[in-house]
Amino acid sequence: IIIKANEFIYEKKINVLNAYGDVKIFDKINNYEIYSDKITYKKNEEVIFTQNNSRALSLNDNIKIYANDFEYNKILNKITAKENVVLENEIDDYKLFSEYIEYIINKEKIFSKGKTKALISSKYEFNSKNVIFLKNSMRLISKENTTITDNFNLYNLKNLYYSVNDEELKGEKITIDTNYKLPKSDKFYFDSAIINLKTQNFIAKDTDIRIHKDIFDDVNNDPRIKGVSSYKEDNVILINKGVFTSCNDEDNDCPPWAIQAEEIKHDKNKKQLIYNNAILKLYNLPVLYFPKFFHPDPSVKRQSGILKPSL
Repeated sequence: IIIKANEFIYEKKINVLNAYGDVKIFDKINNYEIYSDKITYKKNEEVIFTQNNSRALSLNDNIKIYANDFEYNKILNKITAKENVVLENEIDDYKLFSEYIEYIINKEKIFSKGKTKALISSKYEFNSKNVIFLKNSMRLISKENTTITDNFNLYNLKNLYYSVNDEELKGEKITIDTNYKLPKSDKFYFDSAIINLKTQNFIAKDTDIRIHKDIFDDVNNDPRIKGVSSYKEDNVILINKGVFTSCNDEDNDCPPWAIQAEEIKHDKNKKQLIYNNAILKLYNLPVLYFPKFFHPDPSVKRQSGILKPSL
C-alpha cells in the first residue's frame, strides 16, 4: 500500500497511522485507489478508516464509490461505505444510492442496508430496501417492497429478483400501472409473475386486469378480466379460467352480467376478446353457453357481431 497525504502521525506502539489532507491510497495488489480528507490505518488489523469526502476506485471492475466514510478491510478485501453513498459503473451502466453499502470485492457481491435506489441501463429506476447486487451474474435481489419505473409503466412488488442482462423481472404480489403518467392507465395484478420488461411479455399466476374506466365512454364501468393464470406473448394475452365483465366494481360479488370461460384470449392485432367454452351469466345464473365466442375489445368503437346487453 502506498499512502500520500499532507500530514502523517504514526503511533508506533499500536502500529496505527493517521493521515490528513488530500489523502491518496494506492493498493497495488488489489488494484484499488481511495481518496479522502482523513484516514486511520490500523496496520495490525489491515483496516483503513476514512472520514469525509471519500472516494474509491476499483480499477479491475470499473466501479467508483462515493461516500462520507469508508472502512476498507484489506484481508477480507471488503469496502464498507456509509452516508450519502453512490456506487456506479459507467461501462455496465448502473448506479446504486444508499446510506450504507458493503462491497465484497473477491465475491463480486454488493449489499445495501435501508432505503436503496438503483438506476439500471439508463431505463429503469428501482426503489427498495436491503438490496443484494450480484455483479458476476448481474442480478438485483430484495425481499422488501420494491417499485420500478420506466418511461411508461410503474411496477410494485415483493421478493424482487431481476436479471439485468435479460431484463427479466420475477416477483410476488405484483401491480403494474401501464401509462401511469397518463389519465388512461390500465392495471394488472399478479399473485406472482415472470415479466420481460423489454418486450412486456409475461407468465403470471392469479391474474386481475383492470382496464381504465371510461373505455366504453361510461365512467361508471369497471371493465376487468380475472383468471387463475395468464401469459402474454407479443400482442396476445391468454387468461385461463377467466371471467370478463364491465359492471361496476361495487357489484363484484355478483355483477349483473359476466362471461365466464375456460380460456379468454385478448388479441390486440384483431382487437378481439376470444372465448373458449364460454358461459354468459346474468346475476350469477348461467343463461347461454358458447363453445366459441368473440366480441370486439374495449378499444373498438364499432364492429359487427353480438351487441352488448343494455337497458
